[in-house]
Amino acid sequence: MSCSAVGCNFGVWVGLAMVLALICVLYLMERRWKRRAKEYQEATGVMSQSRAFALNLVRHFMPSFMASRYQFRGMRPKTAKVSIQFENLSLQLPSGVTVLEGVSGQFKSGRMCAIMGPSGAGKTTFMNVLSGKATYGKMGGTVLVNDQKADVSGLKSVLGFVPQDDIVHQDLTVREQIRFSAELRNDSQLSASRLDRITDDVLAVMQIDHIQNSIVGGVEKRGISGGQRKRVNIGLELAAQPDIMFLDEPTSGLDSTSSLSVVLSLKKMCQLGMTSIMVIHQPRYSLFTLFDDVLLLGKGGHTVYLGPSGAAKVYFEELGFKMAPDENPADWLMDVICGEVPNSELPEFKPQMLDDLWKANGPGFLQRWQSSSRSDMGRAVNSRDDSVILESKLAEEWAAIDVNQDGVMDESELRGLLERCSGMMLDDAVSHELFMRMAGHEAKSVTRTAFLDYLCGLKGDVANDRLLEELDSVMIGPSEAGCSAANLAPVQELDLEEGDAEAKDLASLARRTPGKARQLRILTKRTLVQWWRKNTQRALFLGVFALGALILGFQDRFITKTPTWEASCYLNTQTTLALLVAVFCLQTFGDDRPLFWRESSHGLSIFGFYESRALVNMIDLFIQSFSFTALYFVIREPHEMFGDFWVPYIMVTWAASGWGYLISAIAPRAHAPFITALVIFVICGLLGVPETLDRFFDGGILQTLVSAISITRWSVAMSLMNHLAVDDPITNGQLEAFTLSFEKSVFSKGALSPSLGTWYSGLLALLIMGTVTRLLAYSGLKLTDRDKRV
Repeated sequence: MSCSAVGCNFGVWVGLAMVLALICVLYLMERRWKRRAKEYQEATGVMSQSRAFALNLVRHFMPSFMASRYQFRGMRPKTAKVSIQFENLSLQLPSGVTVLEGVSGQFKSGRMCAIMGPSGAGKTTFMNVLSGKATYGKMGGTVLVNDQKADVSGLKSVLGFVPQDDIVHQDLTVREQIRFSAELRNDSQLSASRLDRITDDVLAVMQIDHIQNSIVGGVEKRGISGGQRKRVNIGLELAAQPDIMFLDEPTSGLDSTSSLSVVLSLKKMCQLGMTSIMVIHQPRYSLFTLFDDVLLLGKGGHTVYLGPSGAAKVYFEELGFKMAPDENPADWLMDVICGEVPNSELPEFKPQMLDDLWKANGPGFLQRWQSSSRSDMGRAVNSRDDSVILESKLAEEWAAIDVNQDGVMDESELRGLLERCSGMMLDDAVSHELFMRMAGHEAKSVTRTAFLDYLCGLKGDVANDRLLEELDSVMIGPSEAGCSAANLAPVQELDLEEGDAEAKDLASLARRTPGKARQLRILTKRTLVQWWRKNTQRALFLGVFALGALILGFQDRFITKTPTWEASCYLNTQTTLALLVAVFCLQTFGDDRPLFWRESSHGLSIFGFYESRALVNMIDLFIQSFSFTALYFVIREPHEMFGDFWVPYIMVTWAASGWGYLISAIAPRAHAPFITALVIFVICGLLGVPETLDRFFDGGILQTLVSAISITRWSVAMSLMNHLAVDDPITNGQLEAFTLSFEKSVFSKGALSPSLGTWYSGLLALLIMGTVTRLLAYSGLKLTDRDKRV
């Protein structure tokens, strides 16, 4: 029984209302997200100003006080040391060529180590072998972590690796990148407040807090600068608070000033006990001396020096090499390794001799150097302990500070003091922040002891104020219980060489990072943020869908005047929809594979990554399927309810998106569109034609194969048989009568069972097809490119 025009179109209006409601909900979520981002930036500004005013205050009383430029408020000193020893590391390529040979040594905990050498020396190769990432060759040698044989790549939860290429999320802001990384890779018991503070620490240390709400961008859409992008690339790993961090040329593409700034930031992190190992290329000498240790590799991957950076020049001079007074020592060392510097004591010197010279002279030289009065540490900012002097100075002036002589200082008195010391007007938020840091969140006044404790605490690298103590006292789980008063002590009071012992049980180093369910929630939130920022691209795709529906609708109704029941109408529209949907879905897993490889190498749940993208993509699939079908339906005006008309198109969308996911997951990105076009042409265009299907429906293997892979074999049958059930078509002439009879006989065959019929057989078959292709896509993500996810 056919329906009226109003009744048929009622479903269109219902669907449109659902689409608009969905868009409104997402818009409100986006507005709330932006508001929170603004609040975070304002809070960061308050923290920076609070720090500046506090420094002005302490220097007012004692100008010589050496306060730390930044104090960590979320990160904590490492509770156990992690050192790496390596013996006879080597790598042989499949071709048989050895590119690294016999490299031995040690990188101690809490030290910043550089790997240097000329081109072809195997710097990156050595770091890849040490970190277990050199799966492209045969690795040899032994790696020990805290004197225990171990696979470094097995310590994923406490290991950071910064690739040379800046692999970041183009559609996220700087802060979002860092915050999501912190949430995914830190202990699952850390509170949201602690994760926010860790994020603030990374932004401040990497000096990107002023651009925290800027979209990173990429090649097509300009965002932050290249140097800032490099800092974000490093910050993604720092947010995980790794015990060991490898960096592949973190200063490449940066000018000397920016390079120095990046290395200084990493040096700051090492003060917490992090071991930093990086490949560096042609640093200036002021940067070179910041490294605690340096490994110099000669051509062919041989060790020519491994020891303190400050001793490298002395070692080679003892071998007989002389450096000109005005030369950069770091460049001079590279010239020595390349054989460009003559040796007065070895007239027949060749660069290949440096390996044997190191084996013969290196151990003795290092022993002499370490026993001498020279420091084996790299250049660092020096400070004296002025705490006692500061306390006495403040004690003398307390009476002048305490205006009403009640022995304590309220917020208004503190504000007046800060303005007098700085000569600037103080913002209410800054005044309140400083007051809470000194006295606590609920306090009404600051005692003299609390005031002095806060000012003296400005010397440390880790903040230890009353507000932070209150925040850390709200325990979320056992992992945060480790944030004891000892952990909050300034880093200067912790001796990274003689303090905490090395972890003897390597299993104790591993963190309990978020499980699959929580990762799915985090990744879904991240994907939703990225999804909203692709509205321009989404609008373009929707325009293509609408154009396709318009062309097909006008052609069928006004040009060819095809009857509404004819199978070719359904075949053309459903093939078009399947092709557009499948091509759209190629971006789901194909656009940012390097990011997926990077994150999964650190323990990212592949299931969480896959499912979060598939779930969010359902929003697009719903809107696209509705828009395409509704527009064609309104133009075509078939005599059936829109809901019934739409269901086969929904199933086409479900099945075609599964094929798109599968191709996206396993095919090279450059070839995926061509593969998709061919696949959809075959499984929809060729295998949905009634004349072809009539030959396949013989109950044999061909019918089984077509039924298993063809979308339109089921969807066209659903649409045609449903239309014939609700509307008795009128044919014009014998040709149309024959066509109708033939198509009806063809598409009424091949139901999964007589009890299911054509409609429910099609629903079940397409549901299974879309589900199976999704499972295959997940398997493809998990099993392909495994060597890139080490």
